[in-house]
Amino acid sequence: MRKALSNSKRIRGKCAIAIACAVFMLCACSEEVSPGSANLPEGIESDIFVVTEQDRKTEAGYDAQIDLNNIAGTFMITEGGDYLLYGSTEGQIVVEAYEDELVHLYLAGVNIKSLSGPAIYVSSAAKVIVTLVSNTDNTLSDSVDYKGYEDTESCLYCVADLTINGDGNLYVYGYYADGIRSKDRIKILSGKIDVQAKGDGIRGNDGILVKDGVLKIQSESNGLRTANQGTGEKGSIEICGGTQEITSGGSGIYSISNLYMQNCKSSIRSVKEKTRAEGICYITEGCMD
Repeated sequence: MRKALSNSKRIRGKCAIAIACAVFMLCACSEEVSPGSANLPEGIESDIFVVTEQDRKTEAGYDAQIDLNNIAGTFMITEGGDYLLYGSTEGQIVVEAYEDELVHLYLAGVNIKSLSGPAIYVSSAAKVIVTLVSNTDNTLSDSVDYKGYEDTESCLYCVADLTINGDGNLYVYGYYADGIRSKDRIKILSGKIDVQAKGDGIRGNDGILVKDGVLKIQSESNGLRTANQGTGEKGSIEICGGTQEITSGGSGIYSISNLYMQNCKSSIRSVKEKTRAEGICYITEGCMD
């Protein structure tokens, strides 16, 4: 295995009819089919909603253990593998792996405060998994300085698919714009995640899946948001478990495509609508307070 770590800083590279959610809460709760991770309306088949064994992986023999107390400035991870991170730094973690490589970050009590740009910035990888190690508190925060990072406006920013799992706690403070953002898809399988953001709380451009865990989001824009439409379920949001507490200045949950909610407990307070979907809005009874 070639050396994967470096301290040098380098960065590579509608439905036509709007349907009120309240109506679907009444007429859709008897529909039960299983084309993915939950009982969704017939015809929904997409890898957006598939949870793989890689997503579930929470234990590993680490390729490297990184003490952030000894790191200043930008710390590079340039190769796929399993990395255990712990300690505090006023700096930034940059992942710049090959585009066919999986990077797995285990956060075991980190406090990463970036003075410029994202706290964790994934510039290239096939996929990134963030595991919150049990009984640990992990904090990510950025600043209002994003000069040179104008296209990556999020405290945790990822160009690839992003999965978050584990039994620990994650606190994200997006002082400039978004809290957590992926250009592709975001899967949240477990963990306690608390996000405060000037922009969107959690934004997965191509899709968001929430399987379990506890989400608490305070955002000046939308709580959960997708941005890209496309074939299949691209841009859809599915919430099929866990609890969500969202306070937002925009929409609580905004899907550019379809929205599916079931087997969850959501409390949403928003300046605009609680939920908005440009396509199908399917919410089973009991999901919303």
